[in-house]
Amino acid sequence: MLRSFRNKRSSVLVWILMVLLVVGLAGFGIGVGGGLTTQDVARVGDQKITADQYGRAVDQQIRRISAQIDRNLTMSEARQYGIDRLALIQLVNDAALDGEAERIGLSVGDDAVRDELRQIPAFQGSDGFDRAAYLYSLERIGMNAGEFEEDIRRELARGLLATSAASAAAMPAAATDVILEYVGEMRSFGWITLDESMLDTSIPEPDEAALAAFHDAHAETYTRPETQKITYAIASPERIAANIEVPEDELRAAYDSGKARFTTPERRLLDRIGFRTNADAAEAKSRIDAGTATFDEIAEERGLSAADTDQGLVEASALPADAREAVFGPAEPGIVGPVPSPLGPSLYRINAILAAQVTPFEDARETLRQERAQAEAQRQIHDDLTHIEDLIAGGATLEEIADETVMQLDKMDYTEISTDPVATDPAFGKALQDAREGEETDLVELADGSYLSLRVDAVEPPAVIPLDEIRDQIAADWRSAELTAALGQKASALQDEIAGGRSLSDIATELGTELHDAGPMARSDTLAETPPRLVADIFAADADGTVVVDDVNRVILAQLTEIAPPDPTDERLANLRTSVSAQFAQQAHDDLRELYTTALRDEAGVRLNQSVIDSTLDRFQ
Repeated sequence: MLRSFRNKRSSVLVWILMVLLVVGLAGFGIGVGGGLTTQDVARVGDQKITADQYGRAVDQQIRRISAQIDRNLTMSEARQYGIDRLALIQLVNDAALDGEAERIGLSVGDDAVRDELRQIPAFQGSDGFDRAAYLYSLERIGMNAGEFEEDIRRELARGLLATSAASAAAMPAAATDVILEYVGEMRSFGWITLDESMLDTSIPEPDEAALAAFHDAHAETYTRPETQKITYAIASPERIAANIEVPEDELRAAYDSGKARFTTPERRLLDRIGFRTNADAAEAKSRIDAGTATFDEIAEERGLSAADTDQGLVEASALPADAREAVFGPAEPGIVGPVPSPLGPSLYRINAILAAQVTPFEDARETLRQERAQAEAQRQIHDDLTHIEDLIAGGATLEEIADETVMQLDKMDYTEISTDPVATDPAFGKALQDAREGEETDLVELADGSYLSLRVDAVEPPAVIPLDEIRDQIAADWRSAELTAALGQKASALQDEIAGGRSLSDIATELGTELHDAGPMARSDTLAETPPRLVADIFAADADGTVVVDDVNRVILAQLTEIAPPDPTDERLANLRTSVSAQFAQQAHDDLRELYTTALRDEAGVRLNQSVIDSTLDRFQ
């Protein structure tokens, strides 16, 4: 019961996996009947599990999962997923621990119960523990304070018992060292690139037979996925706007009435130092004018940083009237003041002047045209929307709807990899999912404000694309495969030479290519401009070993040059040691607790009353 009030979250997937992995109730060594009352769901030794306890446990599990999936889980679904069995298994395990705690006289005091109670988030108010919220929460689940607090006492005792049984769990230092040696090892290597220019003979152009054979051998690669032939009618503001002509006089009037949009006033890049009195500001300005101090030195004397004085780009309208003329009057950058400001007399440094800019009508014309056309398109769609819906409801075809309204007809070959903006809209996908072949769908609204109805005209099953349609692609792929194979053979021959004592440096010189050095690198590192698997292969290589990695139209030949053990001073590895040890200890703790609980449960024996179980679950129907 206490678990239902704690702030713990588990994914639905985890719960279902738990149900699938939990040992079936038949594995309990369970008997039937034998001393059970009509109100007992089960007994574990002398511990009874009542129908009310079982009902509450099932209800809590269902509520928890319903909250996670954002809908109410039905009892039939709960039983299908085994949630009722999971609740019973948990109660049986708890009862086994309760029985052992009673046998050895283990319990906790009132202070521990009270402290635990006050830590439960569901019972907290603005000033801490809220007794009214506590009692209300219990009332909702049909419990009183005495019952709930006894549950807390039992759970705390169970925790002490299980924890003590698993307290010795710790990761052996040797096991930690093995993991850290693996993770912390560093390797260095040299590598070169082999390309087509290094082959003794160039790759020929493929003949027809070679193309056909390659096409047949890689048929899966060149198979077109299932394709739905779709006709759709769309009322798109963007498409409709493209065909709307806006009179020149309207554009000119819009420009004149909104000229402020196309005008950027003069701005000045300013710094400011504020002073307590006008005399202080005047004295600082005199020192600057005399060359005995700079603006920045004055700021530093007053304890101001560059961030404190920086005002950014400022328009004249952002300054008080008294300061506006002084700051925006000079034609060149410089220092002005004292200038009155709401923060006291100030010195302003004008760092730069950005002249006012006006976007001429000719440059603003297209923006205005698009805005006016879009607005008109949206008006047309709004005016036609009811008529469109009536036509769809009346069974009109998309072609008829497009003839009578602003909707435009279009077609699409849709596959699971389609990238058309219309096809990738979630509303389009939902409409397509609900569509029946040959029938118009209801109107849906897309994310861009368009309205659409579609019809699936035909569904073509997956099929191999004919060679003639993709001849150039097949030729390119064939050539790439042949090149990779030839480079691989050359790299293999070079590996043999290295094994025979030749250096990778000599080979690089002979081939006229650069020898690159990489490392030290960790297993998780990647090397720019190389395939990700290169580093992984290097870590799989023996000392001084070589690896060959295919890349696009080239091959990389690399040789391991150094293996360095983990650095004992590496703080990252020290943190990893702590983390690994803690994770192992937690896993071992959980496993030992499970083994201990199972042993107690099997020793006590479990008896079920199936008729009470069924009648309890029937109350949820």
